[in-house]
Amino acid sequence: MGFALLQSNGAPGIGDLYLVAALVVCAAGYAEGGRLSSRIPGWQVIAWGVLLAAPVNLVVTIAALPMEPVHLSARGISGLLYIAAVSQFLGFVVWYRGMALMGVTRASQLQLMQPLLTLVWTVLLLAEPLPDPAGHP
Repeated sequence: MGFALLQSNGAPGIGDLYLVAALVVCAAGYAEGGRLSSRIPGWQVIAWGVLLAAPVNLVVTIAALPMEPVHLSARGISGLLYIAAVSQFLGFVVWYRGMALMGVTRASQLQLMQPLLTLVWTVLLLAEPLPDPAGHP
């Protein structure tokens, strides 16, 4: 929130409000997924989530296609399938198993470190400069 407010001179824009709404919805889904993973296996939690979200995703995709045309290629489709199957589905299976074992609260605290660690690693490994909060180059 601090970064968004600094970038917009203290006045949140409509995109910021959409981001907050998405955060609330995703947090609720995340907590529910963690709760469910203590009762059913993680692969079933994510499979049901994908199945229940499919109608909404289909409508949004159909509505967005005219605005952003897609050029299908074998490489693009294979990349999408890899991300869907390995990075997302299998990643969530392992993550939900971890949440079932350690508890949603502890797992959430661990995941809150991810954005900070991402920034730290980009500075250390990729020599990315940190932005100046005051806006100076």
